[in-house]
Amino acid sequence: MGNLKLKILLYILSLWLLFFSLFIMSWDFDFLCKAYSHILGGGNFSFSLYEKLKTRNYVFLLSLLFMFIGFLGFGYFYFKTTSGWNATVIVEDVSNENHEHLEFLTTYVMPLVFTDVNNERTAFNLLVMIIAIGAIYIRTNKFYSNPSLAILGFKIYKAKIKNQGDKKYIMICKGEISDGTPLKYINLDNSTLLVKA
Repeated sequence: MGNLKLKILLYILSLWLLFFSLFIMSWDFDFLCKAYSHILGGGNFSFSLYEKLKTRNYVFLLSLLFMFIGFLGFGYFYFKTTSGWNATVIVEDVSNENHEHLEFLTTYVMPLVFTDVNNERTAFNLLVMIIAIGAIYIRTNKFYSNPSLAILGFKIYKAKIKNQGDKKYIMICKGEISDGTPLKYINLDNSTLLVKA
């Protein structure tokens, strides 16, 4: 379970497209105008305004929050990987695993996109599913299957490191690698590496 904070942040980042979609679907201009005028009027987010919140408003606010956390997650990922690169190694037996991004998107994200944001029961079910998928995602070390990283240009490979036995590693790389490519790496997990050629 190494790098638990990074895995959780990468999971939230992987759902960024879902949160953006829910943000659009739950957009309530009338609520935003009321909240804005209430705050400008010198009040705070009082109980009277809280009573007027609809289910879609909660979905909107949580989507906005998690989109922001997704940005922070990428910043943390970027910061964590700016130093600490290990010595150059040579890779062999490289296979392309980019289908993992698409599988995660179609299996977990797309079915949740069309959730009814006006219904309390379906909104609660959405929250339960996001938590359950996250637990599976982190426990099975699938945090590299990240559609948001794919959009940002990262690719997934599986490869062995020459002269280090038969163990195959998942390698996340911004670029392409093939047999014989020299690269530096950072351990994200005991079987997952961030690499650069």
